[in-house]
Amino acid sequence: MAGKSALMDNLKKRPDPLTSVALTIPVFLIYHLGILVVESRSGVDVVSNTVFGVLKASAPVYVVVTLSLALVVATVTWVEERRGATQSMSLGRVILEGAAAALIAVVLLSWATRRVLQSTNPALVQELRDLGVSDMIVLAAGTAFHEEIIFRAVLCTGLGFVMLKVFRVSKGVALGIAVALSSVAFALVQNWGPFGQPFIADLALYRLALGAIFAGLFLLRGFAVAVYTHVFFEMLVYFLYL
Repeated sequence: MAGKSALMDNLKKRPDPLTSVALTIPVFLIYHLGILVVESRSGVDVVSNTVFGVLKASAPVYVVVTLSLALVVATVTWVEERRGATQSMSLGRVILEGAAAALIAVVLLSWATRRVLQSTNPALVQELRDLGVSDMIVLAAGTAFHEEIIFRAVLCTGLGFVMLKVFRVSKGVALGIAVALSSVAFALVQNWGPFGQPFIADLALYRLALGAIFAGLFLLRGFAVAVYTHVFFEMLVYFLYL
């Protein structure tokens, strides 16, 4: 009983925001350094392109800046942990948790994934099939990292805060609205802008369900688990269905 209780207490631990960000440094580096050697880019990545342009396309400087950012986050997290302001969390545990959650999501959405791929533009599907393994890993890392920042860390958190502080609704209602609205935005974002794709109902509903899953994981388990779940989900879909 004592062992079971300790296990449950450990599973209830959720990384604090700073630790969560630090735990995603490997994903950050895989993408932001990986784009120097592969052609694939995350559709929601505007940061690295902007930074690279500002640095006049200097790859060595870009690498130094990228590594420096990672080092700053890791150092601040370590200092705060030593001060007792944050709690330590095993990277291995977070990765395993993300992998398990991704596997469950793939199984639950197996039929929907096949249906969506059948209704998606064949040219787009073929483009994904033509990706090499290294391209897919980099693309999955970039997509997961940037989408979780935009739609979960910023949008879901921000909407929840507004619902609580401005509209004075209960915490449960605020979180429900935040999950719903951020998931709708996640589902429809690819239809916006000059490079937006034609609206496909099946794909929108599929991404709505995914958005809700990732938002739920973000709220319950933190940013890092959501990011790793997203990475593994993208890779599993690629290797199993494409």
